[in-house]
Parts: sequence; C-alpha cells; structure tokens
Amino acid sequence: MTNKNRWNNKGVTLGALVVTIVVLLILAGITITYVMGDNSIIKKAQEAKNKTEDAIQKEQNEIGELANLLKEEYNNGTGGGEINPPTPDKLQKGELVKTDKEEYTDENGDKAPIPGGFCVVEDSKDNPEDKNTVINGLVISDVAGDDLDNSKHGNQFVWIPVPDYSKFHLIEGYSKNNLQIFLSIDSNPAREAGNTLAAGSPGKPNATNSVAGTAESIAMYKSVKDNKGFYIARFEAGIAGTTASTITNDTNKQTQDGSIKPVSQKGVGVWNFIPWGGTKSVEASDNLSGNDNANGVVKVARSMYPASDTIHKVTSILCYGVQWDAVLNFIDSNYESGNATGYVKDSTGMGNYTKSIATTGSNIAYQQKHIYDMAGNVVEWTMEAYSTDVRVGRGGYYLSSGGNSIPVSYRSYYYPDNSDALIGFRPALYL
Repeated sequence: MTNKNRWNNKGVTLGALVVTIVVLLILAGITITYVMGDNSIIKKAQEAKNKTEDAIQKEQNEIGELANLLKEEYNNGTGGGEINPPTPDKLQKGELVKTDKEEYTDENGDKAPIPGGFCVVEDSKDNPEDKNTVINGLVISDVAGDDLDNSKHGNQFVWIPVPDYSKFHLIEGYSKNNLQIFLSIDSNPAREAGNTLAAGSPGKPNATNSVAGTAESIAMYKSVKDNKGFYIARFEAGIAGTTASTITNDTNKQTQDGSIKPVSQKGVGVWNFIPWGGTKSVEASDNLSGNDNANGVVKVARSMYPASDTIHKVTSILCYGVQWDAVLNFIDSNYESGNATGYVKDSTGMGNYTKSIATTGSNIAYQQKHIYDMAGNVVEWTMEAYSTDVRVGRGGYYLSSGGNSIPVSYRSYYYPDNSDALIGFRPALYL
C-alpha cells in the first residue's frame, strides 16, 4: 500500500506540472499578442499619443486664428494701432511718393531719399542697359511712370550723394588743363553764402570763400548734411512748349518774375537771355552783388517749387557754386583733391561746343551720371559771386573753343544785369 500511494502522488505532481506549463504557455501567447499585436497595448498607446499631439496642434492653430481675428478687429477699431505692424512695401520705380519723404533702395543696395510728389523713374526703354541706380545718378520725376527717356515729360532731377560733408565746399575749376585761381587770390576771391550766420564758419567752406549765410543757404546746407545729398536738375532750365533754343532774344523769355516756371525736361528750348537779377550794386540778401529778389534767374529758379507748393516736398533754388562742385566731385572723386582727370578737367566731346545752340538733352554723349549739358551749350548762372560786382557762371558754351579751354569746371563772371544768348541756368532742390 505504501509503495502504491507513492507512485500515485508522484503522478499527480507531474501532471500538475504539465498542466501548469501549458497554462503558462497559453498565457504567454495571449500576453505577447496583447502587447505586440494589431490591437496591442503599445500600438494603442502610440495611437493615443498621436491623437493627443494632433489635438494640441489643432488647438494652437485655432488660438493663432483667434489672435489674428482679434488683431484685425483691434486695428479696425477706434483706439488702436497695429500690434505687429507689417513690413512696408518697397518703393517701386514709377511710383509717386505720397509722404514727405521715403527711402529708396536700388538693386545694388544703395539708398537715396525720395521727396513727396516725385518718383524714381523707370529704366530706359531706348537703352535697356542703362539702369537708374544711385551710382549711375539716380533720376526722379514729378510725373508718375516717367523713365530715363523722359517719355512722360516730367521734370527730372538727379540725386547727388554727399557722404562726406567735409568735402561739401567750393573747389577750384580748370582752364586749359590748369587750375584757376578764383578761390585762392588774396583780394575779393570767389565766394558765396555759407552754412551759418557767421562769415568764415569753421571747417569747410573756409573763411576765404564763405560769407555770412542767408536763411536759404543755411537751410540748404543743413538739408545736405542731414540727408547726405541734394538734387540737381537733369537738364538745363528750359521753357515748356518750346522746341528750339534761340540765338536771338525771344519775347517768351522776358517774363522773369516767376509767373512762368522753368522746366527740367528733354528736348525743349534752353531758357537763355535771362539776367541774374538786379545790378552790380549790393542789394542781394547775401550782401554780394545783384538783387536776388529782382526779376531774373534766382527768382525764376525759386518759383519752380516754392514754399507754397504743398505737393512737392522740396525747395527749388538756383544752383549754388558749392552744389556745382559737389556734382563734379560725384562724377570724379579726384576733383576735391585738385587732381581731376577726364570730364572735369577736359570736356572735349562731352559737351556742345559746335557753334550752334542745342535744345536740352540733345546728345547722349553730353550726359554724365545722367546729367545733361553741364559742359557746353550755355554757361549757367550760380549763386557764387566774384570780385565786388559780378556773379559767377559755370561751364562752357556752344561758341567756346572746346573742352580743355573752358571745361565743365570753368568759372566765368558777368554783371548781374547781363542777359545773353550764351547764359542760362539750372535749378537745384533740397529736401
């Protein structure tokens, strides 16, 4: 009995072990399936994670949309400005500026201030390679959509950068490849109104060539310093509606009180036969010869864009000698140092010395930095004076002997009441 019972006990134990193992295998299979299968815990957890992330992203999008909606409603309300103002659109060529001034950046990254009422003109259609950039002489117009060909017949002006204000001063010109001595003589040298109420203000212009400033000259100098430049007429002053320049006195040119405004346009008759104004007596606001309030070139130049003009955010003036020299220094950076070459020193072939007066902008060879006819055609009155009784004209003229004798930098002088076929003028603008 005893042995039989032992065998029965051992059998039960072995069977139980087998059953246990089988159950464990079944449970392991179920567990693996539950953990690793299509409906496994891991997959369910991953799906839950993805759904949570999608919900978070959706919520963030909805919050962003709500914020934009609130911003739009806020900006359209009565008391708010923009929370995050948008970046303003870049000023495009041909587009008139509607504010007082807007900065323009050209394709080279160079910048210039564009005054209200003007646009940067579009590139030339006649010469596609000619680009309207600062380095080439940035041209603006008072007519929208105008171009370098002046096809819209707007008044055009060229930006003259003055990055170094210390170089904004009168510079001695040339004659027959030699420097003149207008600025350096001891007695009564060439001079004009300076940048302060005191004569001979510190720095340049120096004491020799600066007299006490006027309201106009001080404002012009300040604008040049603040804006790092100014604008000069692209063409010699002309008369709208004329198609030829004359060599005899033209009755249309006798209205010199500012009621007829000059134009800076291509292909019109040059406004010559116009005096500086007044007589050689000292009546001018700068205490030099002439009278800048008398009928003449100064008054006419100021009439182009007077203070009463609320559309064009500039002031027009007769070109100062210091501005003429800044233009030449822009064309040839060696001019200021007294080592000018090329155009500034010898304008042969680059100005009208043909013995016949021409209309404005008559020949592309007569332009530098997009500015026409500074050399040749007509001498141009400036605000500069010389000696005790004359005003200074710059550049050569159509009857002169040529570019090296009387180049673009040449100084000549005339009594303020002188009126002649060979003398015209060119306005300048300051912001």
